[in-house]
Amino acid sequence: MRKFIIIILSCFIVTTVFAEKSPHGEKLKINCAVCHTTDNWNKIRTGEFNHNKTNFPLVGQHQTVNCRQCHTSLEFSKAKSDCNSCHTDIHQGTVGHDCARCHTPNSWIVNNVKQIHQQQGFSLIGAHASADCARCHTSASKLRFDNIRTDCFACHKNKYDETTGGRIDHKALGFDIDCGRCHNMTGLDWSSNGRGFEHGFFPLIGGHNIACDVCHFENDYKTKLTSDCYSCHSGTYDATNNPSHASAGFSTDCKTCHSINAWTPATFDHEKYFPIKSGKHQGINCIECHTNSANYATFACTNCHEHSKSRMDSEHDDVGGYVYNSTNCYSCHPKGKAD
Repeated sequence: MRKFIIIILSCFIVTTVFAEKSPHGEKLKINCAVCHTTDNWNKIRTGEFNHNKTNFPLVGQHQTVNCRQCHTSLEFSKAKSDCNSCHTDIHQGTVGHDCARCHTPNSWIVNNVKQIHQQQGFSLIGAHASADCARCHTSASKLRFDNIRTDCFACHKNKYDETTGGRIDHKALGFDIDCGRCHNMTGLDWSSNGRGFEHGFFPLIGGHNIACDVCHFENDYKTKLTSDCYSCHSGTYDATNNPSHASAGFSTDCKTCHSINAWTPATFDHEKYFPIKSGKHQGINCIECHTNSANYATFACTNCHEHSKSRMDSEHDDVGGYVYNSTNCYSCHPKGKAD
């Protein structure tokens, strides 16, 4: 019995001393038997320790790495979890030290290039989606991705300078070097998907969705143009003969009758001048009042009301300056009503 007590005390003392001098440090609180066997400290139980319960789960290629590659000492808590502690930064600090922004534990291959660019404020869309990385990242062959400018002019200065001759000379005209003001980044070339220039003061829609030089003659983008229809469409106005706009005295404000999409069909808001959609004059034909097809500014009320001249004369005998003619009829009866 005495011997048994001495043995127990000896084991307790040895265990206590060993615990204080554990090569794994004081922070490791797990049971020794998780990793070691009772017959030999150097005989390790492989696969017993659950690394996923630590702050560094073993996923991807980290599952096949030898423990000693990360744990260079037996004090496991000293092993760092940041990538740079184990992996040499081949990008030489040009993309920061967070490898996980581009890489995963499964592979060094970068599969989220577009997402990375979007996060950095430069989405790879349009022609940029298929561009050679080295065209912008000139040091990419050295695996360096130095911070570069994202403004258009930084990469496309040569295109800006080349716009001479038959094209719009950007430099001579003093065009903005912000390419995005006129060009669309989602397109595959400089002219794709129409204009990007903010033409809000004169919307380029419908029939006005045309080439710039149709209005800006001889590449003159400095002279301010008027938004008046006739300034551009005087030739069309003068050449129209069905009916003749010029002789008929039609308004030179084209949108009075025409839409911005096309010349036809043309509509005229007659209700502003004389109602023909309601009342007694509803449904009458243009020629009944406008007897002169060459001049729609003139009209003839008396053609239809000739039979009532004598009655009108007697009814208006107390009206000063009364004369039985179409102009006077309209001046007193602009709505076509008797009162």
